[in-house]
Amino acid sequence: AGSAREPRTYRCGLASTRAYMPSTPLPIRIEDAAAYQSVTTEQTTGGHVWAAAEVLLDFFRAAPGLVAGRCVLELGAGTGYLGMHLARDLSPSRIVLTEMEQGNALGWLTRNVEANRRAGVPLPRLETAALDWRWVEEEELGAEAEGSASGKADGGREGGGCEAAARGPFVAILSEAWELVVGSDLVYNEAGMAMLPRLLGRLLCSRGGARGVSMYYAHTLNRYEFYDRDFFAALEAQGLSYVQAWPQPEGDGGGLGAEGAFSGELFPEQRIVVLRISRAPVDR
Repeated sequence: AGSAREPRTYRCGLASTRAYMPSTPLPIRIEDAAAYQSVTTEQTTGGHVWAAAEVLLDFFRAAPGLVAGRCVLELGAGTGYLGMHLARDLSPSRIVLTEMEQGNALGWLTRNVEANRRAGVPLPRLETAALDWRWVEEEELGAEAEGSASGKADGGREGGGCEAAARGPFVAILSEAWELVVGSDLVYNEAGMAMLPRLLGRLLCSRGGARGVSMYYAHTLNRYEFYDRDFFAALEAQGLSYVQAWPQPEGDGGGLGAEGAFSGELFPEQRIVVLRISRAPVDR
């Protein structure tokens, strides 16, 4: 079904223009829970602005050069709170907010964006688009089927990851020259914990340059037992590196490791950290 989608072009790489920023910007508003329930057919976590999104926004406001003039992709945008603030305040050349279509999550995201546009919030270079993380699995299954037909166990994809050819609805997303990927609190169930690293294994690749793109991800540690450990191990299995970008870790350890997120306490306190995830090796 995915191959029937019409490819989109996101036009990244355009010359950046200065954003219109009034001295007192119009506020960005998110519709209430009743509106969320009326729009979506499956209620998950997308109807609420989580603290991790606010932390990541503050992080970028303290380092606006990470966003300004860049082509940005947001994963699991939910209400659109983070992406709309980045678009309004920090002058990306283009920003695409993504959500799954299942349960009309994309419809809810688009509704919030359009409501703020109608209210006069300047969001000229912001788009919304479908991105279902299950497309990764569909793509892998398609490659396996092709491999079986051709006699190649790996579907003809030597090395996988960045070397794998994009197919189906992934074509537009993976072929674009993203310069920054962002997201917040995306790991809240086993499916997300397993699929997000696989998705990032495809996204965080070089697109015609010497370096691959990085993701800045605000993550709540110690929310679910074992998820942090398994998530970090899955990132490493995809050839991805990660360091704690905020708060600045003490010492030389980079703050985290597959086992290093755990303090050894019986009931560790939840805390939000901003991670920089990259395919390129990073010093810990």
